[in-house]
Amino acid sequence: MKRTAGQAGGWAEIEAEARFAFRGEGNFKLPAYSEFMPSCHVGVKPYTPDRKARAATAGMSDDSSFDISEYEQAEELKPGLARIADHLIFELGKLMRGEPHSLSRTLLEGNAAWPKSLADTAHAGLLRDDPLALVIPLALSRTQDDKGNNRWTLFGVSHDGPSAAFWRSLENADPSRLIQLAQRLSNLDSFDSQKVRVLAPEAEIPLALRSLLLADHPINDVQTLITFNPFSRLSPEIQQAYLSRRLTLLPSPAALIFAEHPLYLKLAAELPHARQIPLLHLFPRLTHGCAIRIPQSGWLDEVESGHRAHGHCVESKVARTHRWQRVARDEPQAAESEFLDKVTVALFSTRADDLGLYGKPMARNAQVWTTDYKLLLDGPHSTREQRDHAQQITEKHGRFGYRFYYPPMRAGSRELYWHFPLIARRDALTGHSTLLGEEPGETPRARAPICDHVLAGYLTAETRGAESQRLVLAPNLLSRTGHHEAATLYAHDPGHRRFTTAYNAHKLLEFSDYLGAPLEPSLARSLLRIAKESTLEHWLSQLPSLASDKKGGDILARRLTECVGFSNQPTAPLTFEATRGRDFEEKIWRSIASLAEGEFRNKENADVIELNRGRTGGPAAALAHIASAERRELEQLGDHLHARYRELIKNAGMEDKAEVVDHAFQWETEFDYRWSEGWQQNQSGAVHERNIVCMIPGKNRGEAVIMGDHYDTAYMEDVYEAARGGDALRAAARGADDNHSASTALLMAAEVLLPLSKAGNLERDVWLIHLTGEEFPADCLGARALVRSMVEGNLKFKAESGEARDVSSVRIKAAYVLDMIAHNNDKVRDVFQIAPGEGAASAHLAARAHEANRRWNKAATEWNAKPDRARLHRAARMPDGSAPPPPFKHLQLSGEIRTEWEPKSSLYNTDGQILSDAGVPVVLFMENYDINRTGYHDTHDTMKNIDLDYAAALTAIAIETVAETACAPELP
Repeated sequence: MKRTAGQAGGWAEIEAEARFAFRGEGNFKLPAYSEFMPSCHVGVKPYTPDRKARAATAGMSDDSSFDISEYEQAEELKPGLARIADHLIFELGKLMRGEPHSLSRTLLEGNAAWPKSLADTAHAGLLRDDPLALVIPLALSRTQDDKGNNRWTLFGVSHDGPSAAFWRSLENADPSRLIQLAQRLSNLDSFDSQKVRVLAPEAEIPLALRSLLLADHPINDVQTLITFNPFSRLSPEIQQAYLSRRLTLLPSPAALIFAEHPLYLKLAAELPHARQIPLLHLFPRLTHGCAIRIPQSGWLDEVESGHRAHGHCVESKVARTHRWQRVARDEPQAAESEFLDKVTVALFSTRADDLGLYGKPMARNAQVWTTDYKLLLDGPHSTREQRDHAQQITEKHGRFGYRFYYPPMRAGSRELYWHFPLIARRDALTGHSTLLGEEPGETPRARAPICDHVLAGYLTAETRGAESQRLVLAPNLLSRTGHHEAATLYAHDPGHRRFTTAYNAHKLLEFSDYLGAPLEPSLARSLLRIAKESTLEHWLSQLPSLASDKKGGDILARRLTECVGFSNQPTAPLTFEATRGRDFEEKIWRSIASLAEGEFRNKENADVIELNRGRTGGPAAALAHIASAERRELEQLGDHLHARYRELIKNAGMEDKAEVVDHAFQWETEFDYRWSEGWQQNQSGAVHERNIVCMIPGKNRGEAVIMGDHYDTAYMEDVYEAARGGDALRAAARGADDNHSASTALLMAAEVLLPLSKAGNLERDVWLIHLTGEEFPADCLGARALVRSMVEGNLKFKAESGEARDVSSVRIKAAYVLDMIAHNNDKVRDVFQIAPGEGAASAHLAARAHEANRRWNKAATEWNAKPDRARLHRAARMPDGSAPPPPFKHLQLSGEIRTEWEPKSSLYNTDGQILSDAGVPVVLFMENYDINRTGYHDTHDTMKNIDLDYAAALTAIAIETVAETACAPELP
């Protein structure tokens, strides 16, 4: 049901602002996600600030609403709000009954909602019959984490105060609706609808409800009073009527304590939205177990966590996460973790031993204040000097309040908050919460399925420091045919932890919508995560029997059948004649081997590491002949790539047209990493970082297709981690798979694409971009620098002659990122990822990749029937790169399209996430990534783990995809 609270022109104004918000030097800050996890962009994206581009998944059904999908409602909001309500009922119930509770002393002292008269009455057990009716406005927004998960997040109570969300939700209601709500909240057997009154400023409540205002009505004639005034500010007559149990107050007085914490109201003068915080302190044990994300908050004083001191709940340790953890991306983070650190260490320390291989300080994503509620640090808006000052103060010890703060979702230059009125009461039988349902008489199709809630509140689109310029949007709680059934009728599949059936249905519906047409059956099948031998038709036929409601399952099956079209034959390939021969395969092998086992060993941006001196790396390092780096060799590797492209350009006769250039920049960080010589050299200007670009011209020089990799390699875990025999040595991996397999694919692509360019077949440019600094501690450095320049409109390359190439006007129509494409998973073989970024344009690119995969598989069947391949088998793995494996059959591959939100997508773990977040259409090509295998970020990332048949097939498919995209007359 669409709510009508809103303001005309909301999205139009947001979109108009976004067109210019990030243009110009310094207007699109993009620090490492490990140093600052930024907002997720909704509605419009920085690079594509146009709703029609549909670069963002969050929809806008009209100009004044914000769509909230059926999946968000069913999987996050409904269970999350129920969990929050139950915890509130549990704790506030103890307060109302005068029992020991978890509410801090500082919350209740001087709180206008809980004066001594009320506290004494509760302590005497005289408020036990209160229905404990809650109307608590929550501040919710979506945030993203380091694994690319965007989830609804609790920021606390609404910073708009205790009543706005409630009254705005009722702006079109009549008195009977409010009276019905009051009856259900109060749960009185002898409820008298004639004795309901409202105490509020007249201007605050909707016009149609003002007939219920208390005004001069005698309080003795009132049974139920709806008011958001804190108890101490009610008249003595009203207070006495409630304390003597002659009057029911809605909401119950205890529900207002979080909005009336006097010290956070004081802090709000320095820290906007500090009013949100008191509610968060009630949930330290739900931070890892709630469907709605609840960031950790509390007080720290470097003593044992979890005890009370001076009226505060002390939580001095935090579990840190990072995107390279060997856990599933949707796996809940345990409260106890091997990455458990003191909060102050997690916030500020840049000591190498504190950070390990993947840690970064978290102060940018935190807010800190003193015991007298003076702001010490507002992390998202802090300068380096302010962070240094906060570190110095906290290191002197003492007690400090904090909350980890991941910025709310952003539309253009505005932050969005959903002010949602949580309405619940205690169940008299169970003692748990009961969230109120819709009014009687409403049909199921019209019900808002967030906890079957009556009221949905409103969203604000805010600009920091400009309160008067806020825009208001209406939450539009979607209930679309097909999506509604997919989200609500399928619980966890038997034997699966995830909502597999719901996810599969979601993907088919979403992709069909993105592509604007029914899906070719093999494309639809590539979206499904079902048993390998199962067919699309069989899966569709099972949907009714798997549903909790067969009728609804039938509706979904029919709707999904409409999403699937007719089969067609793959079109003729563009490039396979150049990529199917033995010569092509041997070139791939020799290239990967030369990059991984040749002269370039120290390919980490941070090299040289001063702390490495005296460390050996343990048994794994000795076996692999690993030693501490004496110099960084990224520069030499970059020069080598330049030389190879110059030779390829010359061989193609394209010297005056194609060229290899650098995108040069300094390594900037939010914190200092003085243990890294690479970092220090950047700060002094002695060296710079560079993305290396081979520019292959097309007919339209104003558009380009990117094919990218990263050419740096990671530090190895088995020579660093003590648990694996290491001694904290930071030594760069050989990188055969991660990521010289992809670097080789770009070099092979140049051989194929340069002739196409010379023949005039490319409609637009192709940029083969070797990105630098994807691995820690640089953390997607090259991708961030590239995207920042693209969004700001100041992208320039440097030619080998020293001349500048201004490419700021070139529009990137597609980006294909390759990361780890040469290892065939031993558990699930012959599978690779086609992992699109967010939005419709990325979905179109994924469909092109799927078609290239189909063309390859069809052709491979024909080639394998010929005499030179007919009797061959799979490629053998070789012990090293000295000789390629003997000839083998062409390998047919299954490209699984893995949307950016599904658990098995690895987009988040690559440079592709940076492009997607900014709104660049992107697809990741990656092997069937196994986070737990050897050969990943360790001494085994060598030629012995390279499967040449797999690498050759995937390289050929990627080249075909890029070529077809570059040759297409038009792109979305």
